[in-house]
Amino acid sequence: IVPGFINTHSHSVMSYFRGIADDLSLNDWLFKEMLPREDFLESEMAYYGALVSMLEMISNGITTFVDMYMFTDEIAKASYDLGIRAYISRGLSFDTDEGWNRRIKENIETYEKYNGLDNRIYIGFGPHAPYTVPMNKLKEVAEIAKKYNTHIQIHLLESANERNQYNLLDVENTGLFDLPTIAAHCVHVDEKDIEVLSRKEVNVAYNPVSNMKLGNGIAPIVDMLDKNINITFGTDGCASNNSLNFFNEMKFGGILQKYKYGPDRFSVEQILRMSWENGGFALETNIGRLEPEFKADLVVLDMDSFEFFPNDLSRLKSHIVYSANPKNVFATMVAGKFLYYDREFLTLKEEKEQIYEKFHKFYQRIEDKYNNSDHSDSHNDDRDI
Repeated sequence: IVPGFINTHSHSVMSYFRGIADDLSLNDWLFKEMLPREDFLESEMAYYGALVSMLEMISNGITTFVDMYMFTDEIAKASYDLGIRAYISRGLSFDTDEGWNRRIKENIETYEKYNGLDNRIYIGFGPHAPYTVPMNKLKEVAEIAKKYNTHIQIHLLESANERNQYNLLDVENTGLFDLPTIAAHCVHVDEKDIEVLSRKEVNVAYNPVSNMKLGNGIAPIVDMLDKNINITFGTDGCASNNSLNFFNEMKFGGILQKYKYGPDRFSVEQILRMSWENGGFALETNIGRLEPEFKADLVVLDMDSFEFFPNDLSRLKSHIVYSANPKNVFATMVAGKFLYYDREFLTLKEEKEQIYEKFHKFYQRIEDKYNNSDHSDSHNDDRDI
């Protein structure tokens, strides 16, 4: 029995876009393939897209996830229905004042409706990135989030071309980092950026598989750890990662840091801290440890399998990080309630086959509309990111 894994960066509705754009840069992937398809999403589609991602996460031993996207009401509903712990932010990008105000309004409405529900669903604010949200608007988000006493999610320096557009000192000056913040990626941070992250106690979500798949590079995690920055793991969404396999993040995350810094600089103990208690620290919640006063979020691993041979407890940490995979997850519990037991889902509101059927029907509807459109990344002046 181990603590539940804490996934600090995801886009759950994007399960519809798995495998669509495998060989593109971040810019082309986002603006040419993802955003035009997202124009065709509807609320019911979003519910089932999020639901499918949550089922995948639960079966992978993830008990808490942090999500940024549109359709936050539907993501919150799916989280509530399944029983998973969720920290959800409305993705906020700026195009027009009208579009911006609409997104802020939606974020506030979701907060007022769902924040604190069942003591496991929490709503924050999610400015997408400094290249899609100008500094004056980041300042506005900071002021609103302070009013509601909630957290921030943001993408920072994911790709190399962002270095020419902003630096983290500029972001710090907006007041955004005065709030509990989870910054996804941070691949292209320099020494001054790392100083800002450390000084402002910003939490970093390391997404190694997505970062490498999009060709963005290896985040300097060891350098950030040396500055006492709290590092966690994220899967990102299915569209850029292709799976929500937390075991992959641990394994490849460790291997990449060993490649970058040397084999002795990134231990399995550090990787497991990032997977468990660091996530709880980032979310200011008593999760990530199996101790009194901590929430009963846990995973039961089946050790009667080749991945755990030799079955020697002194090797258990290594087996979890470098050998185990989702098929070793026997059960997943959140808040003392089994959501998944003996590899079966226990909290579904409808039959699994019905969920999958609806998901594929909605997927086909999105693709049909996309294929009959002009695929333009500029025809919608009020487009979400």
